[in-house]
Amino acid sequence: MARHKLLFVVPPQQYGYGYINDFFWQEGLLYLASFLLKRFGAQIEVTICDGNHRSMTECRDVIAAQPWDLVGFHCIDHTRDATFELLDLAAQTGARRIVFGGAGAIFGAEQYLRRGQSLGPDVLVGACTDAGERTLEALLTDVPLDEVPNFVYLGTQDGRTRVRRTRKAAGRPGPDEYLDELPFEVYTEIFDYLRLQLARADYPYQSLTYSGLSHEGCPHRVWRDGDLVKSCSFCAIPARKLAYRPPGEMWERISRLDTLCQDRLGTGFRSIKDWGDSLTPRLLRDLVATRPPRYAEMRYSGYLSVADMTPKMLEALQGMNCWSVYMGVDGTSDSGLEFLEKGYSVPTLWDRLRYLRDHHDFRVEVGVILGVEGETRSSLERSVAAVQRVADLFQDRVIVVQGNMLVPMPGSLVFGSLARRARSDGLADPLTLDVQGRIGQWLDQFTQVTFQDCAEAQAAIERISPRRHSYSMPRPA
Repeated sequence: MARHKLLFVVPPQQYGYGYINDFFWQEGLLYLASFLLKRFGAQIEVTICDGNHRSMTECRDVIAAQPWDLVGFHCIDHTRDATFELLDLAAQTGARRIVFGGAGAIFGAEQYLRRGQSLGPDVLVGACTDAGERTLEALLTDVPLDEVPNFVYLGTQDGRTRVRRTRKAAGRPGPDEYLDELPFEVYTEIFDYLRLQLARADYPYQSLTYSGLSHEGCPHRVWRDGDLVKSCSFCAIPARKLAYRPPGEMWERISRLDTLCQDRLGTGFRSIKDWGDSLTPRLLRDLVATRPPRYAEMRYSGYLSVADMTPKMLEALQGMNCWSVYMGVDGTSDSGLEFLEKGYSVPTLWDRLRYLRDHHDFRVEVGVILGVEGETRSSLERSVAAVQRVADLFQDRVIVVQGNMLVPMPGSLVFGSLARRARSDGLADPLTLDVQGRIGQWLDQFTQVTFQDCAEAQAAIERISPRRHSYSMPRPA
């Protein structure tokens, strides 16, 4: 019998953002499982419950199925309420340790720790502040809490409860400390999602589509003395620099999962959707150079920022058999582009979009940010008109156009601005607000529009779009 039984939970999302989102962001959990299974062998069992592909009821059933030694929650803002509900159930079921991870825990650990106080002194509640492998290894070998690396927890000192942070352990374990192949058997939701792709006649991508990350981080972020001083204002991805994964690594993962798909579904992958949001020509050339011959005809979809839309980039995408791109148009006015620090003007935006239309036959997805600093009702109307212009420009090549409200995420420059303004005006700490409340507070303080104004613009954009979300699937009841 295993000494340790671990459950990793990705809670369902709320606030209207809860469409099923492929499986790229659960790769980190697979790497954690790979490390722990290699480290502890038969002493450990690892289970992953993905709320992107499970209803809240199903998530509760998994948590309540047995007492878990440790339950880990992948935290982002849009899952916070679900996380709070599920952690109560985990404690009631007998979990001895509850650990939070992900961007929500890295940048906003205190909100999760304070909520965890209600579970009582018998449950250890903490958060990973960096790579979680060493943190979990230490917790499972009963290392004293103040020696657990990359960990933040509530400790008692002089009769007072304080947030305690431990030392940071740089880097991840070496390649030989992971299993040779990722343990896909602990993450069965992957195959449920792929079955949905095959069953949906209106799925807008090529079935089956592998979703993953060819790289991490962004070359446009600048850090100084541990603080983020330059990035897209709304970005809160914690990677401090662009990190190229070995290009062969992605092909190895595809090959492994492709074999399992052939066995379980009777067919293999036909397409790749690369969620890395900072593609470069060099990276794409490296992927082509290491591509196994059997995948020479596999199609590709990738992120394409207007800022990076150069002839070299488009030619490199063509070399990867690219057939669709997700374009971050973001701002559609000079003031919006300046706020988002995109480095180009409105005339350049339209010049590059026309060049893409005329020289490449890629299908397009388009994302536009609503609620930037200084937003007015007139500027929202212009954004809707700009989206219509994009749709007219690409016509039947449009997969989807989306209006996305700017969310002040912990760790982003926007959040820092909001937090400083809230403190000076005596308003609620943004960390105590849910996503809708935080957006509303931002709009009240930094724009001339309301949440309802942005929601109406978002709805108008959805009416332009051929479909609401390009990769949405029916969520279980």
